[in-house]
Amino acid sequence: MYRPHPLKFQTLKLVSLSAFLIIVSITVFSTAATYLAVKPLKFSAPDALPVQAQIMFSAELLSVDASARTLEIDWYPALAIGCNPDPGIVADIYFDSNLLDSSSPSFTSLPPFVPAYQYNTSLLCSRSSTIAEYVFRTVIKLLGTYNNPEASTMDSSLQDYPFDVYTARISMYAVDHITGEFITLNITHSFGIAVNFEVTPRRTLTVGGLDVPPELWVDLQVARSKAAIAFVILTAVSNWLVTSAFLVISAAAVVYPSPKHYNEMFVLPVGQTFLGLPRALGLGSVMCFIPSISALTDMSVDLFSILPVLVIVTLCILSHSQLQQQQLRSDKLCRAERTNDVSIAMESPSSGSIINASTDEGDRLAVLDV
Repeated sequence: MYRPHPLKFQTLKLVSLSAFLIIVSITVFSTAATYLAVKPLKFSAPDALPVQAQIMFSAELLSVDASARTLEIDWYPALAIGCNPDPGIVADIYFDSNLLDSSSPSFTSLPPFVPAYQYNTSLLCSRSSTIAEYVFRTVIKLLGTYNNPEASTMDSSLQDYPFDVYTARISMYAVDHITGEFITLNITHSFGIAVNFEVTPRRTLTVGGLDVPPELWVDLQVARSKAAIAFVILTAVSNWLVTSAFLVISAAAVVYPSPKHYNEMFVLPVGQTFLGLPRALGLGSVMCFIPSISALTDMSVDLFSILPVLVIVTLCILSHSQLQQQQLRSDKLCRAERTNDVSIAMESPSSGSIINASTDEGDRLAVLDV
């Protein structure tokens, strides 16, 4: 019966196991990446009832800044296929200034309010049915969570990173530039991704009446992406695992009589550990991925993961240094005692005579045996 060579069998086993692990890892993490990837913004407004609006726009989400509490959107005019400029529409597009950030180009705190854009179908149709470049940009404020105003201060704050949630409200309306009458408008398409943030529509409707201009309202919920939340949680867990290892090693060095056997378990030297501790624990990488935050802050995630980890690891390193010093002192004492015993034995004459006598007696016994 043929039996494969042990070396060939081990090589085949290594290749098979490696291929299996690689395929499983790629499959699992590809599926996880697909689930954790940020989904692009997708909504139309209003979505409750079909509105035959005279003015249509497409919205592109650009970015979210949680520290500045702002959200940027570019707006594109949406023209129907087979554009007919007659009769032409010239309308001024307004946004509620109370919901705009002061950095927005059309922001005005006092009337008369400045239109964000002038919609002119004759001009747009003369160019193209689609516009490739952005037409105008708005910077919208991030507000507290509208569904629970009592918890908005707690939920909509960087203190609660990565579980902070915000609301961005868009309120826009159109006025005929010539007659001054209000014109209905809608958002036919939206797209774009804000890095590290999930932006989802919560409510879209048109409000207004006989004496109230028809305004288009869009409420967007802004939250951290699943990938950002998973990254922070996994990093905190890994930091605590490293800290637990330090605690176990420190306990073992104290309990067992020879802690010198555990010196090699501390991989990093004490000096390098103090200098490179944040990088060793991956804390520097975490803070680089936190949007608009480049240094340690007093966020809740720091108080529960980073701060205690730094304190515990520092104490473990200090205790390990003390144990090393005690071990060195005990080794010096043992060597000194052995040196004293040897010197005393060599200097004592009685001990030398005893040694000579025992040697002579041994020689005599050896002769008798022969």
